[in-house]
Order: sequence, then C-alpha cells, then structure tokens
Amino acid sequence: MAKGKTYIITVDGNPKYCGVGAGGAQFAHGQATITDDRMASWFQEHEGYTVTEVANESGSSGNKGKQAKTE
Repeated sequence: MAKGKTYIITVDGNPKYCGVGAGGAQFAHGQATITDDRMASWFQEHEGYTVTEVANESGSSGNKGKQAKTE
C-alpha cells in the first residue's frame, strides 16, 4: 500500500470549531487531518484555513512542516 501525504487543516478564525467541513473533512477543536491532495489544495485556495503538511507514517515527507496560509 502506497503511503501518501498527510495534512492538518486549521480553522484560523474559530479554533474551537467541531463539525464537518468541505469534502467531508472532520474538524475537532479547530483541526482536521486529511490525506487527499485535492482537498488540501482546496483548503489552501480558500480563506480562513491554514494547511500544514506533516510527515507520513514512514516518517518522510518532501515538505515536512511546510505551511501554506491563505488570507
């Protein structure tokens, strides 16, 4: 099984947000963890979210810790 990238999406204006976001992303306490590159791009393109790429299970990621903040 191929290991993909993992992203943490943070709601900038509501750090306590809990619920379902775009694409079915499940937010708890203002954060959601997703693995879908397309959805990560969607959140990067829309205001109010910070997208952080984190290391995958194998411990490697080309952009570990990279943040893309949209405003």
